[in-house]
Amino acid sequence: MLIVFLFTCAFSVDTAEALAADRLVFGLQAAYGLENGIPRNISHIQMLYALPQVGIIVWDSPESKLLIKRFEIVSEGIIGGAIHPDGHLLGDTVMFRVSGNPRRRFIPFFTVSSGPLHTNLDEKAPELGGHVQFISQGGVGIQRRLNVKQSVVMEYRYFHMSNAGLTKPNPGFNGSMLSIGMRWNPTK
Repeated sequence: MLIVFLFTCAFSVDTAEALAADRLVFGLQAAYGLENGIPRNISHIQMLYALPQVGIIVWDSPESKLLIKRFEIVSEGIIGGAIHPDGHLLGDTVMFRVSGNPRRRFIPFFTVSSGPLHTNLDEKAPELGGHVQFISQGGVGIQRRLNVKQSVVMEYRYFHMSNAGLTKPNPGFNGSMLSIGMRWNPTK
């Protein structure tokens, strides 16, 4: 009886690992962010950064009659800096991504994300107070499938960066971001 139990547990672990590996998605995007004049544009902040991504497909139903065909939870890094006024960005966000109906090889998607980052922009930009900031974003994009495993993505996001009241002052700023990159699922 113990042998049957151990065999069942071992099979379950292998099956779970195989299923999890099949649901992993990876990505890398290059982004350009620009401070908007809403509510003010004091420092004219411009950022250039990389967005490495690793995520898991939570729900995938291409035959669904719903407008949403896929739901993913993604960890997205932020690695880069500000072109103006100069500074670094290093952080991570948790992103929720939903994909819609594919049209030919094009798939529309929507994202929302939020997370902490470390920056020294506050030393030159009065909109930010302190080195610890939080960025919340919402965006829309298009993904073009190159093959079963790889896609090219283009995305627009609107974001807000502030320190969430950790230090004073905390005016924060709003901005827009454009990105282009690749996504892949190596096990497909």
